[in-house]
Amino acid sequence: MFDLPKNGLRLRAFRVGDLDDIMCMENDKDMAPLMFQHFTVPKGEERRQSWKDGIENHAEMWCTIETIPQGSAGDEKEEKNPEFVGFAALWPMKERGERITTFAIGLVKEFWGRGYGTEVTRFMVGYAFQHLNMHRITLGVFQGNGRAIAVYQKCGFVVEANQRKAHWVNGDWEDVVIMGILREDWINSR
Repeated sequence: MFDLPKNGLRLRAFRVGDLDDIMCMENDKDMAPLMFQHFTVPKGEERRQSWKDGIENHAEMWCTIETIPQGSAGDEKEEKNPEFVGFAALWPMKERGERITTFAIGLVKEFWGRGYGTEVTRFMVGYAFQHLNMHRITLGVFQGNGRAIAVYQKCGFVVEANQRKAHWVNGDWEDVVIMGILREDWINSR
């Protein structure tokens, strides 16, 4: 478990109960086109099981993002339940020996615009380079997700390629922007 006190966030291990929140994100008509390559149609139990398998068996590192409950530091105040904010993950590449991972993050739309994406991305990038000994982190982001592109650039990612007209959304094609950051770039930017 990792606490990010600046914005009152906690990154913790996956729990099966998180699947309800993840499925809500994937089935949301506003969030899904920004995060998932498939069509936004209601997904059911099969997709839920696919998420569970992917998280438990294939993620290099999966963190559920939640708010830090008030009173959790031993205060006398009434303790509140944490709120699900989203997820962040590092997915291994096939050539594990090359120390390359793929980054993904998704936030519930009620938490957009609060700096959470930047804080969590910075933490995950730093953790990958410092503790997991990664050499490179890569990601793909849809061209229409300008907010995410700005966060990634702020965190040191650079555009490396464009997959032209690779994502169908809202009746039109858009590019998928491939971004990456190298360990030495991250070290030099600190």
